[in-house]
Amino acid sequence: MNKYKEARNKGGQYLLQQLHDDGSFGDQTVGDYYKVPAAFQVCGHTNAANRLCGWIRTTGMSGDGDFGPRNEFTSGYFYAYFNVWVILAAQRLGQYDLGQRGMDFLMGFYDEKSGGFYSSRTERSPTTKQDLWVTSGCGQAALATGRLAVARGVGTWMQRMMDEQPNFPEVLHTVSTRQSGLLIQADSEDPLRYVLVNALEGDQFFFHPGIAAGFLARLYQATGQEQWLNLAKEYMCFAETATDNLFRLLRAGKVGWAASVLCDLTGEQKYLDMAVKVGDNIVAQQADQGWWSMVGGEGPNNDATAEMVVWLDEIHQVTGCD
Repeated sequence: MNKYKEARNKGGQYLLQQLHDDGSFGDQTVGDYYKVPAAFQVCGHTNAANRLCGWIRTTGMSGDGDFGPRNEFTSGYFYAYFNVWVILAAQRLGQYDLGQRGMDFLMGFYDEKSGGFYSSRTERSPTTKQDLWVTSGCGQAALATGRLAVARGVGTWMQRMMDEQPNFPEVLHTVSTRQSGLLIQADSEDPLRYVLVNALEGDQFFFHPGIAAGFLARLYQATGQEQWLNLAKEYMCFAETATDNLFRLLRAGKVGWAASVLCDLTGEQKYLDMAVKVGDNIVAQQADQGWWSMVGGEGPNNDATAEMVVWLDEIHQVTGCD
């Protein structure tokens, strides 16, 4: 199973070529570095990871703890999600000022009444949307920075979202508001955002059950409360019953991560099998130069490459030997 480690390191080397002497990464105006510190760290490039963190500290972090620069893509409804990646890597690397200040900024997205995180940079109302994958990511950041009460609040929000599902696991609805609860009617302008179905083909946001289950499994580890492990398994039921279309898209990388964590916690073969299927698909889609493309795109993409490196490391941890 060293193929996962080899592909991970190949991706890490590709990213390493874009680190500059001043610690900046790639094109400094694009803001595609968010996931790169984590990718460097899992590949063992800790000097590179810390140099990039140094650049973020002096240039990429604003006074309120936000991270930039932002392009159009990273300024969408999932604005907070990209900050999560910097926070998680910073905590792993001992760069606690980045992690804690970054989490202070994310707390401005937290809805204490619902337990979720707002999917808007500016709106804070009972009708502001809260997305499963964005809230799950923010929950990870809360765990990493010691905000356990916030992480539990996210878990409670996710339990309520599951309880309101009308036809799970065939369909997973992924957006709610504090006022209306689960939103069943999808927005015609962005239908993939609202609902996930077990389709034989076509693009689907398969990262939803993965990031939800992965966060909940980590919440179980932090608290020892079985309810979170059980809820993690419940969210993964969508992936268990999905068609092979799920495993043909790079969007399933987070499913591979969650399956790896659940395999480690439960020892169940089905999670190992799932992690291997996801890992094999990620390896198969890697370019000879080490990069991956965005789903539906062509050519190298640093955001996708850094994320695939991290997921391959998670899968390698439960399948490989060093």
